[in-house]
Amino acid sequence: MKESQTRSILAVVTLDKNLVIHSSAPTFLAKDKKSQEKIASELGRVLAGNVYGLANGVIIITQE
Repeated sequence: MKESQTRSILAVVTLDKNLVIHSSAPTFLAKDKKSQEKIASELGRVLAGNVYGLANGVIIITQE
């Protein structure tokens, strides 16, 4: 049986601050989709994390 590994969310990047009500991770508010993707990509590299886009448009960066 595989063991489940949990990952910590290192950062959140969103276009709508109302989609992130409370987060223990730093939350970045982008002005448009292009800047949201750029911020997420840069954070992913700097934090050595994985970048995931959620269905609601929020992007999260998790630890590898």
